Amino acid sequence: MPYSHLRILATGITGIHGWPIWQALQDVCSEESLLGICPPAIKHVPSGKVVDMCITDKDGLEKIKQDFRPNCIIHCAGVCDLDVCEERPGWAYDLNVNGAKAISEVFADDCTIVYMSTDLVFSGTNPPTGGYSENDTPDPISVAGKTFRQAELVLEPLANSCIVRLGLPLGDSVTGTKGAIDWVKSRLLKDRPVTLFYDELRSCIWCHQIAEMALQVLKLDMRGVYHFGGNRPWQLYEIGKYVVDTYNCTPELLNGINRHEEENGPPRVGDISMNCDKLKAAFNDAGVVITGFND
Repeated sequence: MPYSHLRILATGITGIHGWPIWQALQDVCSEESLLGICPPAIKHVPSGKVVDMCITDKDGLEKIKQDFRPNCIIHCAGVCDLDVCEERPGWAYDLNVNGAKAISEVFADDCTIVYMSTDLVFSGTNPPTGGYSENDTPDPISVAGKTFRQAELVLEPLANSCIVRLGLPLGDSVTGTKGAIDWVKSRLLKDRPVTLFYDELRSCIWCHQIAEMALQVLKLDMRGVYHFGGNRPWQLYEIGKYVVDTYNCTPELLNGINRHEEENGPPRVGDISMNCDKLKAAFNDAGVVITGFND
């Protein structure tokens, strides 16, 4: 489906993965055919046609449906901060699950819905050889993972839905405060120590690759569940090493431990690296190349 035929509503456009998707959409869509939603009172309002509202505001969504008339939703809104979700499970449920319900109830009959989910729907306790595939049963252990999985269950039965589970996004955020690299960098550049895990492994994926992937999913009008992550798993500790090397931080500030050594932290996943063969095959069949992914 050419982008010219799409009227796209993008949610969560100030998130770590929503931001690069929003930027990419602005490059291929006219201003009249693209509308973004970001959280209320956001300090860094992106360019373009943007509404600041809570994703659970059904009346607001109904007004968007009436005034903007989207035929495609790319749903990036949600919260996945492990600590905050454990501290405020009701809030996490509201944004992640009730947000998905609001999107479904307002737009399911008229729109394609593409949902950007997370690898945190898996525990990594007994990881399958070669990584988790779409056929593996989710078994989340954190509030963040559980609420994302509940959101998936809201959208997955819809005939016009596509769910993409992302590995851990790596890249700069619109606020400079979101995502793994921003968090580690912000501490190290202020000479604050960082402790990261050797035995938490994720299929980290760069934000520009997420943007490339999202454009192709929309263009190909894809349906079903897919995994999208990098071609090798990263230890969280490796992310710290990357930041130290890239930004010339003090290496002594970076500490590594195993999960069982942490005290009073949120539930931590093990090896939740993902098998992305299904999406690679779909892209290869369509002649789509995402730099560093199809390899």
